[in-house]
Amino acid sequence: MARLSLAPDLAAERLRAAFQSLQPHLSPPASAARQFYDLESLKAAFVALKTPLAAARAEGDLINPWAIAGLGRDEVRNAATLAGLWMADFGGSSSKLFISSFLEETLPGIDWMAEIAAGYHVETEICPLGERSDRVDLVVETGKHLVAIEVKIGARLAPQQLQRYEVAIARRARLRDRTPHVILLAPFPGKLASVADSCWRDIYRAASRAAQASAEKRTFVQHLIAAFGDHVAEF
Repeated sequence: MARLSLAPDLAAERLRAAFQSLQPHLSPPASAARQFYDLESLKAAFVALKTPLAAARAEGDLINPWAIAGLGRDEVRNAATLAGLWMADFGGSSSKLFISSFLEETLPGIDWMAEIAAGYHVETEICPLGERSDRVDLVVETGKHLVAIEVKIGARLAPQQLQRYEVAIARRARLRDRTPHVILLAPFPGKLASVADSCWRDIYRAASRAAQASAEKRTFVQHLIAAFGDHVAEF
């Protein structure tokens, strides 16, 4: 097929005519925003920030390690990380304070500090009675209590999911002579009176209490716990 071309003068004229026809439909250019701040003050503020930013960078506080780990909003990964941070073998007294603070806020009326101090363990992806349809994200067991925690971030509950968990955990608790509890850890309520509702802000507050020391005095474990609280705070 033969190609048609326009003379340069004719092409330029047609472009000029096209833009002129569009001009009435175009918004007038916005005027430059008036500056209400003093440039010298702004410059001084950035200079003042230089030293604390350098200190934070040296301490590794500018990047959340859990963001680097790629947890994102993945429910399985975040639940597994939470379980690990709760284990006494990982963080000793800091992990014990983290988990007991969360349980005391979510299931009040029980001396969880004493329960945790007497011994406990945390498991993930547990099928209490061997049924895969009743797989619970986290199970915390102490000498007297069995706590099932269902973790949600973006997904919704399946029909009758919490009711099935209640039945499964109650049966396992009877076999082990424990008191059963079910907690929904989610950005929405479970709407079931027998299930304790909690949110990710509860994890943030418990992590902050476990970290307790000021940022510059925290241990490495406390830093990881506090960073996880920051990571999940807005879920």
